[in-house]
Amino acid sequence: MARERWFFAGGSQRRGPVPFDQLVDSILGQPDPRSALVWRKGFAEWTRAEDVPEVEGRIAPVLTKKAAAEAARRAPVVASVELPLPSATIEEAKPGSPGLVYGGIAAGIAVMGLLAWLFWPRPAPPAPPVPVPLGGATAAGAPAVVIPPTSVPTPAAGPPAASMPMTTPPASAPASLADRETELPRAELRKLRGVAAWAGETLRITAYNGTAWRVTEIFVRVGRLESDEFAEDPRPLRLVPPGGQLEAGVADLLTRVAPDRKKPGLNPADTGHFEAQAGPPPESFRWEIESARGYAPR
Repeated sequence: MARERWFFAGGSQRRGPVPFDQLVDSILGQPDPRSALVWRKGFAEWTRAEDVPEVEGRIAPVLTKKAAAEAARRAPVVASVELPLPSATIEEAKPGSPGLVYGGIAAGIAVMGLLAWLFWPRPAPPAPPVPVPLGGATAAGAPAVVIPPTSVPTPAAGPPAASMPMTTPPASAPASLADRETELPRAELRKLRGVAAWAGETLRITAYNGTAWRVTEIFVRVGRLESDEFAEDPRPLRLVPPGGQLEAGVADLLTRVAPDRKKPGLNPADTGHFEAQAGPPPESFRWEIESARGYAPR
């Protein structure tokens, strides 16, 4: 373990190689350590920290301790106050006396108020914005730099988009999906993120679907390094799941005989591959998501 060299996605680019202890310290400094993507030699692809046993085993106790400390910090402090007794002799309270009844009512109200304050649900803090770094060649043998979803301006009017959940629910299809494939809205498009790498003449993206949609196609704009400058491709590249690319004649036949068929896709809160033929691998490249298609939840 001491001689292993690790890589992780930090800030706007890939970081590494670093020793294991430094890797743990670095991802603990990120807003959501368990969602940080890590890689070392022997991994087939970038992996979430919580899915790597040795990394999760190191960060879990620290996160648990931080959560306990935060809960203790937010707990109310109830100070006891001694009230002076009146100088006059107080008659001993008897069952059914007004003083005993009113005192019990006041104590009950105080306890109910304290319990309501402790257990009243509080709104979750908004998720931090996801940066959009550039991709690049990897001389050390790691996949290309992490590329989160494309930066899409938020419309001035309308309600704010829902924040992406920080925990990963079970990977399962929605209970009900729309029958027709359509383009993802911009608010959902920002929840797609992934890692890009070249394999031969194929560009492959390992994508995490943080949307509520079942994503079937991703369109990306690729820039390739030429003479110290990036030249953008004239048209976006269409990437689909492996096996999802069909010949035109086969696709047309399936459309006519099975118009309601569902295309292969990536379910919400799941991770999977999208790929397309993109030519020889460049010395370095960058990319960003322009659009995507899929089935909306109903």
